[in-house]
Amino acid sequence: MKVQPIIFNWRTTFDGTKTKERQFKELGFNPIVINSDEKNEDPNWVNIGEDAYFNKQFIVAIQTFLKTDADVFFHVQGDASYSDWSVILNDSERYFEKYNWGIYAPNVDYTWYDSSRTDVDGIQFEEDHLRFVACTDCTCWMIHRDIIEMYQKSNIDMNPYVFGWGWDIIFPAFCYLNRRPVIRDYIHTIDHPPGTNYNKHKAEMEMSDLFSKLSEDMKIMFYMIKQDRHKLKLFYSNK
Repeated sequence: MKVQPIIFNWRTTFDGTKTKERQFKELGFNPIVINSDEKNEDPNWVNIGEDAYFNKQFIVAIQTFLKTDADVFFHVQGDASYSDWSVILNDSERYFEKYNWGIYAPNVDYTWYDSSRTDVDGIQFEEDHLRFVACTDCTCWMIHRDIIEMYQKSNIDMNPYVFGWGWDIIFPAFCYLNRRPVIRDYIHTIDHPPGTNYNKHKAEMEMSDLFSKLSEDMKIMFYMIKQDRHKLKLFYSNK
């Protein structure tokens, strides 16, 4: 399984981004950095300017990833950190071979999508520290190429948006529609500072507009993931 680390950098995260870039290089990877901080640019990074918020970063990240031959899109935020990425990488491959996941993600210490809002009751792994979840957040997660390509072939257009609320729902939706589990591994916890510096009201309005334009099956998945997650077990009951 070939993994492509992709790091998002913006103002205030330069040091953390450089640290992760170095850590991944030491493990033999060539990480891709999607950078929107014009005061800290690197010629080896994908520099897209400060007008690019999270949504454009994600669009560019997908476009860049699809030009590689990697199997897994490993997205990490610039302000996320962990002591040993190699352990997460090894576990992700081991559990892919065992469970054929669509998304695999470690736990995150500060996230709205904590276990009380995401764990799905009624389906269980052999390992107690692994849980089926409705969705992960966008701090640190691995998405298999199959799922990325399903999005790419869909009619979902994320280009009109700025803040990018919805990516964390779209990819899990494709996973469940295709009987591919969304896994959170609670044995690993990513350090991530609390708080945001963007307009949540505008982000929510964008996601509402996105929802209105989705196909009916994707609307059903959005609703289940956000409002009725325990019904998602029906999409994996035949495994």
